[in-house]
Amino acid sequence: MIRFLLALILATAPVAAFAQSAPAEGPAPVVLELFTSQACAFCPPADALMGQMIQQKNIIGLSCHVDYFGVKHNSLGKSFCTRRQNEYGRLIGTGPRYTPQLVVNGHMDMIGYETGRVSAAVLKARGEKMKNIVITPVSDGTYNFTLPQMAVGKDVRLLVAIYDAPKTMAMTEGSNFGKKLTYFNVVSKMDDIGLWNGDASTQVLRVDYTPQSAGVAILAQDGKTGKIIAAGAYQKAPVVVSQR
Repeated sequence: MIRFLLALILATAPVAAFAQSAPAEGPAPVVLELFTSQACAFCPPADALMGQMIQQKNIIGLSCHVDYFGVKHNSLGKSFCTRRQNEYGRLIGTGPRYTPQLVVNGHMDMIGYETGRVSAAVLKARGEKMKNIVITPVSDGTYNFTLPQMAVGKDVRLLVAIYDAPKTMAMTEGSNFGKKLTYFNVVSKMDDIGLWNGDASTQVLRVDYTPQSAGVAILAQDGKTGKIIAAGAYQKAPVVVSQR
């Protein structure tokens, strides 16, 4: 469960010794959402490409495993990932759902292993100059996050995604049987924490991590177009590949 406090934080409020001053706003982020599955024969190259892309600066990569492949053993599939993919189909007209599908900044979609198209989309997305949401740790699982001032529509929602550390898993069923595959930034939870009117503010986020959690991302997304207009992420754990 992700708990969110709407109250603004006073500049004079005491902060725990663990907290550090918020970093200055850096280059514009780019959000990559990969819809994938352990049982998808065409997905391993896209999963590997995600691992490469998140090494780039200001790339927020989220691997969302859909649940309609019916994986039975150590499934990473989540119903919210299937719902989110279906919603993208409605918002940006992607047609019948498929995997591996990559959605960039909430409004450009492509096959997730097509390296050239992915690189071109990231270059285009950098030109959109998405705004930063700065996330600063206060204590373990508690953060301040700072929203920028910007003009937004009436249906911009704040989404919080918790993602896991990389993991290598042995496939025991389906089209990838016998392979060992590594998955990066697998989303374990995604919550809608409410509307945002575009006002600048600093707010508090409390996150219930699991031992597998590596970090948290916050997205501000237009509910009418799907476009992500502001985003930020905080990596709490180093990138170490675990074996399963």
